[in-house]
Amino acid sequence: MAAKPIDDSVVKDIIADWRTGAFSQQKLADKHKVSKGVVNKLCKGVEQDTASIVTAGVSYKQGLSTHDDRNVTAVTAVVDERTKHIQFFTNAAIQNVAEAMEMKCDDQNDHKSRADTILKGKEAVLGKEAGNVINNTNAQQINHSQLLKEIAACLPD
Repeated sequence: MAAKPIDDSVVKDIIADWRTGAFSQQKLADKHKVSKGVVNKLCKGVEQDTASIVTAGVSYKQGLSTHDDRNVTAVTAVVDERTKHIQFFTNAAIQNVAEAMEMKCDDQNDHKSRADTILKGKEAVLGKEAGNVINNTNAQQINHSQLLKEIAACLPD
């Protein structure tokens, strides 16, 4: 007798739960009312790559638990806004790097502009490596519009 097919949403739920690192395969089988063998087959080779996010989320919520609703609301609003900005700049950096990679380089300046754009994109997405960070309080800050002009200069017409 053939096994009853598992609904696609249940499969996705099992994999999502597994990725958190919070469940054993037996607990997932019990939770989703499937066999442990099914869970084993679905989770084989799937990393538990969101476990650190779970840990950070627990820490975040524990940190907020001692504060009143007003502080929780204020912190949540700031976190949401910063997250939105980080995501915007990450997406923009990825787009800029993709466009720089497609750019035709005619001379050394084009190559330098392309390399600078790729480096800025890498730093925006991955952060600066500790060995490359220079802590100089007198360093000139590049403002947003200047950065956009530099990026635009790297792009083909």
